[in-house]
Amino acid sequence: MKTLYNTVLARIQAQVTEIKHIDFETGQLEVLAQDQRPAVKFPCALIDIDYPQCSDTNEGETVQEVTARVSIKLAFEVQQQTDSLAQSGTRAAGLLFLDTIDKVYKYLQGYSTTAFSSFSRKSQTCDKRFDGSGIKVYDIVFETSFLDTSAE
Repeated sequence: MKTLYNTVLARIQAQVTEIKHIDFETGQLEVLAQDQRPAVKFPCALIDIDYPQCSDTNEGETVQEVTARVSIKLAFEVQQQTDSLAQSGTRAAGLLFLDTIDKVYKYLQGYSTTAFSSFSRKSQTCDKRFDGSGIKVYDIVFETSFLDTSAE
């Protein structure tokens, strides 16, 4: 899990320079529900990793095929107007965060190493829990797979 996390962190850090803070997801944004400021720099990427499917291989009980789900929560301060009455330059500035979301997708979709298979985006959703806080949050979920061994 550590290798996967460090690889995703390094890839975002190197390719999506607009992201100012990258961390493991530990609920940092939840303080927004109490009108508090989270201890992150915006825009931020919060990474979480799950193993929703693991199965033994023909190589024995010590090797498993693992499907890993990598969730990336992207959070942005949105302060510019984006409505139809805003001047086009103001609206364009207010929508720049969408370009950052697209870059995260671009640099992770299809990315692989010798340690795991190509990333495949499975979903991209807007987290509406914090609407009205001035913070816009999107969740992108990728899947990959790899062989994991318990043998030493």
